[in-house]
Amino acid sequence: MCGFAGEFRFTPQSADLELAATMATTLRHRGGDEAGRFLSQDRRCAIGFRCLAVIDPPGSHQPMVTADGDLAVAFNGEIYNFRSLREELTRDGAVFQTAGDTEVLLHLYRRYGQEMVHRLDGMFAFALYDGAAKRLILTRDRLGQKPLWYADLGKRLLFASEAKALLACPSLSRNIELQAITSYMTMGYIASPTAAWAAIRKLPPGNTLTAADWCPPPQAYWAPEPLAAPPERPRCIERVRAEVTCAVEARMVADVPLGALLSGGLDSSIIVALMSRAAGRTGGVRTFTAAFADDKFDERPAARLVASHCGTDHTELLVESLSAEMLDAVVEMYDEPFADSSALPTWLICRAARQHVTVALAGDGGDEVFGGYDRYRALHLAQTMRPGQYLAARLAAAAIRPWASCDERSRLRRFLRFVDALPYPPAVQYFRYRSLFDSDDLKRLFTADFAASVDLEAPQRWFLDLYEEADLDNEVARAQRHDLLTYLPDDLLVKTDIASMAASLELRAPMLDHRVVSLGLSLPVDMKISRRRGKVILRKAFSDLLPPEVFGRPKRGFAVPLGRWLRTGLRETLRETLLDRAFLRRGIFREEALVGLINDHISGRDDHRHRLWALLILARWLARYG
Repeated sequence: MCGFAGEFRFTPQSADLELAATMATTLRHRGGDEAGRFLSQDRRCAIGFRCLAVIDPPGSHQPMVTADGDLAVAFNGEIYNFRSLREELTRDGAVFQTAGDTEVLLHLYRRYGQEMVHRLDGMFAFALYDGAAKRLILTRDRLGQKPLWYADLGKRLLFASEAKALLACPSLSRNIELQAITSYMTMGYIASPTAAWAAIRKLPPGNTLTAADWCPPPQAYWAPEPLAAPPERPRCIERVRAEVTCAVEARMVADVPLGALLSGGLDSSIIVALMSRAAGRTGGVRTFTAAFADDKFDERPAARLVASHCGTDHTELLVESLSAEMLDAVVEMYDEPFADSSALPTWLICRAARQHVTVALAGDGGDEVFGGYDRYRALHLAQTMRPGQYLAARLAAAAIRPWASCDERSRLRRFLRFVDALPYPPAVQYFRYRSLFDSDDLKRLFTADFAASVDLEAPQRWFLDLYEEADLDNEVARAQRHDLLTYLPDDLLVKTDIASMAASLELRAPMLDHRVVSLGLSLPVDMKISRRRGKVILRKAFSDLLPPEVFGRPKRGFAVPLGRWLRTGLRETLRETLLDRAFLRRGIFREEALVGLINDHISGRDDHRHRLWALLILARWLARYG
């Protein structure tokens, strides 16, 4: 993979090539194979580049420029259909000088202009400069697998693969966007296009920004929409099997060693099985698993079963604890405050995998595409519940509440959460399942002065509006679409991109092929979820490839023993960080509210693991950036 950074001038002034190169230097972890730089003939566009060579390492140097110097592109990602595009373009008269996918973008733009993006199958973010039209085109892939940040400074536009590159510009304001803190505390991440800094924006997934004389708003070229699925169940199963198989095989194209991250869950297990079958004639597949010394979070037995069945060369990484130093490494890595606690083990397993392979496939997207989350089943159950069932659930909840464990992962606690959400409309139910703090919680958490400076209701309004705008006929599809538009690109894919790039490992996600995504949205509800489990159709489509135990396991997710860590090894770090006088003097959080959350969690009276983790990350981030 790669990273790039640059500057574009709206007026005929010279862009700063040294600045572009300096910004790109901060991205060397995204590619240590080579560095490149570019200054356009009119001097209005400068680009710096770092490369991790995956396809055509000897020939595809970047930024890549056409022979006449009119077009230049800096490209981060992979175009999986580049070979078929090369053949098509060659028939139209294009002459290629390299064997990789980057040059395809230049010829494709010459042939189709900005409509080229509709012909691309892959994960990508690119900056393309058209010297004849004197315009810069920034584009991000459909699902947001590759990031792209930018800053409009009035007379010039900065752009980069990560925020840290933009922050290397001395004239860029580092003022924090206060409303972003409210959004972060609500969701655990900052949704695009907003960033943690007021001067910076993220290009949303499936969007293009075309700048010439000024910086206009980005324009969407794609959004997740259902296809017309085959009406017969057997044909649906065949279609899913064919599309997923094709997506896996397309992502196995590389001129470097390739493996897979294997969690033991259904999605990664299917991918490993398909990889092993495709690679059977040419050699085995390497697989990598991260695990914890805690039976509730240990995926090693399930992963070993799959690895043994598929005959992979398997490596395990045991994550035993988390130190304050590792915590700060994660904070620095992610630029913005980012509360997904699995970021750490994801980074560690990527680092372990990089010792053996350069590219790895992962199961990201399977839950969103095929209905794997328990919260999808909860929504559907709530909407199909009869009055008698509703009353029985409420009575049962009242009876067990005094005896239920406070552990948020326990079955009874999850049942209580489901019942507590029942009186609300579906959009609000989903918000309650997804959020860390609602506006009432924030009123108790924030100081009066800080609460008065932001809109506490804005994150919830945004969430509900996004949910309710969907023109879909069932709540499961609405929730899937919501996750595909924000939770997936703003949380899960940020996690995997940054963690993998910090290890200089390229991750590819077959389940996020846009055809697979549209097909998953279009499936009938009963092919996604049953009363007991999700991803019904995946279990049917691939039942012959894996042992029955793989399909019978309950969903666990890639969770970490966060609750225990915060009560033991991180307890002093938690107290020292959140109750530090410098942190409290910022005037954002009420000390008594923080003390209450800490004491309740450490004593076992309540389970605030994700809330406290979000606060801990934010406090460490503010100490670094604020």
